[in-house]
Amino acid sequence: MKPNTIVQFWNTPNLPEDISKLVATWKAQNPSMEHKLFSYDSALQFIAEHYGSEIKNLFESAALPAMQSDIFRVAYCLKMGGFYIDCGTRCNAPIQPLLSDDLLFLVRKWHGGIWNGAIGCNAGHPALEWIWDRIIQNLKARNSNDVWKLTGPLSFNQMVESKQFEDIVNVVEQPATKQYFDIVNELEHKKKHWSKVQEKQSVFKGNSELNADVDENKQQLTTPDVNNVESVTENNVPLTPADISSNVPSGQRISEVECEVEIAGGFERDDVSRLIVNVRNIVLSAGVVESFPLIINKRGNRAEVEFYEPKPNRHFPLSQFISSGNNGVTDYMLVMPEQMGSNTFYKLSSNDQADLITILTQLHIVFSKQQFSVKDNANVGSISNWCSSIERLILTFTEEKTKETESSAEKQESNIVVKNLALPENKEQEENVLLLCGNVVMDSKLQPQPFTIKLHADNKVSAVTSVELDNAELLPNKTQLLNAVASSLHKTNRNGKVLPYSLERWYYAVQKFSKEN
Repeated sequence: MKPNTIVQFWNTPNLPEDISKLVATWKAQNPSMEHKLFSYDSALQFIAEHYGSEIKNLFESAALPAMQSDIFRVAYCLKMGGFYIDCGTRCNAPIQPLLSDDLLFLVRKWHGGIWNGAIGCNAGHPALEWIWDRIIQNLKARNSNDVWKLTGPLSFNQMVESKQFEDIVNVVEQPATKQYFDIVNELEHKKKHWSKVQEKQSVFKGNSELNADVDENKQQLTTPDVNNVESVTENNVPLTPADISSNVPSGQRISEVECEVEIAGGFERDDVSRLIVNVRNIVLSAGVVESFPLIINKRGNRAEVEFYEPKPNRHFPLSQFISSGNNGVTDYMLVMPEQMGSNTFYKLSSNDQADLITILTQLHIVFSKQQFSVKDNANVGSISNWCSSIERLILTFTEEKTKETESSAEKQESNIVVKNLALPENKEQEENVLLLCGNVVMDSKLQPQPFTIKLHADNKVSAVTSVELDNAELLPNKTQLLNAVASSLHKTNRNGKVLPYSLERWYYAVQKFSKEN
């Protein structure tokens, strides 16, 4: 039987107005499901009743609301079953279609990490029990001052990566959940994010070794152990190369190339903060893996990316800048999310926009995994704060790219609509080949027809070289179908797979093929 209870947690009995409105959407969209909202006191009572005094004491030791919520959501779903969802989400449609009788429902966010903000299962699910055991071990050991590692998504990612439960876990890609619910980022309580709070205090109540914990945490940030498996984060995603570089030694696979980041300098203040890094081994659309400098600026809640400019023309191709290796301080290019319509982001080519997102994503992964080096003991403050700023930049730029793709799709006058585009679950993707399946509706009248399409590209995926289509009835409309597939690529369900080349890159390769043919 599918879970039939929606469970949410807020540490105080009275909800802030913005949260109250979001919680109401879950009740309104799911009238057939029971809705339970727990506060700290009712959650404590539940844990004491079902888990006993030892676990109750561990729950009481958690100093931060985010940590308390992490513990309770797993405790409830494991004991009672149900669908837990963060209060900072908006429900758009009934949630039941996402749930199943025997699978643990989880969400993989846009950056590749498993999110613990949505959990759906029946009571006693073994994969969730595995996660629960890890959380309890961490709480007993107090082996970190990082909520993310202690009680947050780390255990979820470790469970998925272990592949012990892959037959009974359903990991859904975030784009596939948007018709059901959205994550709302602009909320009042997020201005005091737990990642910032934990830098200033112990995450455990009554910890007399507060300063030692904080100092130790800072030491871990500046001297990371890249061989420590426990330091893997929710963004543990293999490098997604956009091209093959001449700097990669002959015989070395592109997936073996890892981004390297050196913190060269900067500072963190309340008004303006700056992070200066040297980046190398990022594979981009121009086929270069060069070393280049990059700056992230924070001005209050605003973040921006700064590149040094190699040419007098202020708005230059990003690839020219990176390949030049220029590090002059006086001339630069600034890219920021604010005022997007007149922003430098739009003055970049489409490939350069995609490259910018790739650079920021790889920077975020390296920082989250704490696998960077530090030059001359540079002190830039909280790495987790910088991760949050970079994540906001990626989200904004990615949303703009999605809008651009959707706008392009709307402009196409075609009698063909592609739905349910996905990577086949049981087939491996070949290098320089993209295999897709889906359904096509023609003239909005006929029943959907299933199809499989195979795109072959050159070794840089800069152009599609040939197309194979399995449905003979669709062959007369092959060109229109290809354009419809390209327009829907950003909605592709990846079924948990990581492609050697981004879908963004395939999109432009298909567009080029269509124009030439």
